[in-house]
Amino acid sequence: MYGRSCFLYLIISTWVLLLCSCKETEPKKDSRDIKDQIVATYKSNKLFYSDIEPMISSFTSSEDSTNLVSGAIDRWTKEVIFLEEAKRVIDQNEILDLVEDYKNSLILDRFENKLINEKLDTLISDQELLKYYNSNKSEYKLDGPIIRMLFAKFSKPQKEQKMFEDLWSNPTNSNLLQLQKFCQNNAETSLLKPDKWQKWNDIQNNFPDRLISLNTLYKGMNRQFADFKYVYYTKVIDIVLPNQDPPLSFVKEQARESILHQRKINLINQFKIQFYENQLKQKNIK
Repeated sequence: MYGRSCFLYLIISTWVLLLCSCKETEPKKDSRDIKDQIVATYKSNKLFYSDIEPMISSFTSSEDSTNLVSGAIDRWTKEVIFLEEAKRVIDQNEILDLVEDYKNSLILDRFENKLINEKLDTLISDQELLKYYNSNKSEYKLDGPIIRMLFAKFSKPQKEQKMFEDLWSNPTNSNLLQLQKFCQNNAETSLLKPDKWQKWNDIQNNFPDRLISLNTLYKGMNRQFADFKYVYYTKVIDIVLPNQDPPLSFVKEQARESILHQRKINLINQFKIQFYENQLKQKNIK
């Protein structure tokens, strides 16, 4: 055992010295002898020097490199012996069946995606969305209140209060743009998208509990609150509670995805039938 270890050490040391000499001289066109050499074998498995060369490309000494290469060969040998034992014990036909199934699923997946990308109609009218929503309302349940509102929070003293309140009192499209710019520069935080439904659970931390809570909010509410540090402006455009049906605008994307998903299923089934009928006509099915 000691003699074998010494012999292996001498072989590895020789490889390292050869690599050093190759680095110091310009490689010749036919100098492929080092990288193509086998440094370890087990049955039909072979470890080439090119497999372990990267780990010693930045070595500081031949002794360090020898230890690295020796460790790499040792790990490789253990792995291939373990693999060969696994091949002896495990039924490889079962593995081949699994590989074939996986290969077929990948091919089918790629083919289906190709058909969908090329053939699927992705245009969905508002009328179709509404019809789908009305037929599937039970699928869309709220896990908490949702709200459409305008909200702004300012530190005291509030800068240019009159300018803000003039815009706030008349939130037309043009005034909304000015409000958004004003709040971006002056407000601590703000919500200024009146058409967007917000989940109350996501935004309630913006409000002081003792001044504003879900129980105090109602549709049409327009109030100003203040504490020692801040001024709050709140305008509730609409609010929907969990026991109510969510508006279509809130679930529009979900409904759209559901419609497209069903279209994909129908499209693939149509092609399956088409291919099947073509093969029947060609009398390729027996």
